[in-house]
Amino acid sequence: MSQPDIRAVDNPISAIFDLAEDVNNEVPRFRKLVTYATIFIGVWLVISFLLMLALLFTNLILGLVVLFLFIIGVLALAMLRNLSDFMRYYSLRHAAIVRVRNDDPIIYIPKGETAVIRLLELIKARNPAMAAAISARQYQSPSIQRGASSVFYNFDAYLASKPGFLWKLLGVGYPGYQLFIKCFQTAPRSEDLASLKRAAEDVSQATKLPPSRVIALWTRAPIHDLSEEAYHFLGEARVEFSHRTKHYSSTLELVIENQDGTYEFIPYVAEGPYLSAPRAQ
Repeated sequence: MSQPDIRAVDNPISAIFDLAEDVNNEVPRFRKLVTYATIFIGVWLVISFLLMLALLFTNLILGLVVLFLFIIGVLALAMLRNLSDFMRYYSLRHAAIVRVRNDDPIIYIPKGETAVIRLLELIKARNPAMAAAISARQYQSPSIQRGASSVFYNFDAYLASKPGFLWKLLGVGYPGYQLFIKCFQTAPRSEDLASLKRAAEDVSQATKLPPSRVIALWTRAPIHDLSEEAYHFLGEARVEFSHRTKHYSSTLELVIENQDGTYEFIPYVAEGPYLSAPRAQ
């Protein structure tokens, strides 16, 4: 089967998406190959370690050679781990981009008495991981949460899911999630957004749960607009959380209720069954 000329490009944007699709289709096969290589190198490391111990006392030169190969095997195993993490990140990133591309260009505000209830209704319809908890009204609105610094923070809505049994002790298993919502009646400044970021991070360190969603909710008036400083802050801000050996990074979101009955998102955060919680870095 002949391959098309790699230099021939019709529509650059479509070509980029097609190339991403081709690469993503190959990810499962490459991940299997990485798994097989990891198992092989792991078995070799065990065997080489036993040989090294035996040869260091009988044949020093050959023992040093095996030690050198053992070190190379450890480095190869570390690189395979990095490659596996990259492919997992690429696959999730690609899924998020596809979700955004296929989503409705205009998202209408659902019915509800308050801006918080309307946003929760939207999250319930779009996020399976939080739908059951929101339907059962397991969230707190408003909510006061205590951070690791012993400072108390006010949120307009807070929802948390308990982690697995081994999470707080060993940092393994299901990490749970947290949803923070803070309302603003005027355009939030970069200082307001930075304060929300610090509050979510402080509470996360106290609860030992990753901050899955941190949302600044603004009901926009026609005469108000977001400042350039706040817009750039949203593009760069990351809500960080570390527990044991795991590190999580979430995006700080601004959800805007427009007067025409539509939502605006800065930035747009994709949702779905595979995108409902932050991923360990």
